[in-house]
Amino acid sequence: MKSSNKNPKQPDNMELLKQQASACGSECGCHATGIQSKTRRIIGALVIVAAMAMVARAVVKSNAAPPQTSEQAFALPIADTNSIAAAQAAETSVGTRIGTLAELNAVAAKLDAVFVFLPGKEGISSNLPAATMNKAARTIEAQGKKIGLFTLLPSSHDYDQIEGQISLPAVLAMVKGRGMKAISGDITETKLVQGYLAASSAGGCGTGGGGCCPKK
Repeated sequence: MKSSNKNPKQPDNMELLKQQASACGSECGCHATGIQSKTRRIIGALVIVAAMAMVARAVVKSNAAPPQTSEQAFALPIADTNSIAAAQAAETSVGTRIGTLAELNAVAAKLDAVFVFLPGKEGISSNLPAATMNKAARTIEAQGKKIGLFTLLPSSHDYDQIEGQISLPAVLAMVKGRGMKAISGDITETKLVQGYLAASSAGGCGTGGGGCCPKK
């Protein structure tokens, strides 16, 4: 008997590929390799951008925010250059600071007399006579006179002229319409009052009410 060797028709290659493709469902990862790689690259790029943004915000915040004080440290004030300069000037001056003696004609127009302090140019005076000048002024004001306290700036032209004639620091006792007396060395309340009396008894000199320099 002749045996039958009939085999079904074998699909060609294209048909076989189609069948394999249809057998791969949505849960199959055989075609996801390229998509997953692209997704990972996008996510990685987003992470890097976010990290850079956080670093930038931290740098800006650290530059803008004042320094924080820990529990073991004392808070330090922020240096104010204007305040420092004002404090240094106050340590070398008494009363109102003036740039020229001629300014007294305006700032001391209602006063009978003034004490003008001339500090040393070396810096802060170790013997600032503020208290002594105030006491002498009160003693004179008790006699019905009005007296003010001033400081002539070392940068002024008048200061340079007086510097070569008297020993500094010194105080000038000046009486309106009369004269002027320089007190240097050991500046005491008694010497200041005596200087005021000497200036009061002197004849007027210069212009503007006793604005003359001391003689050698």
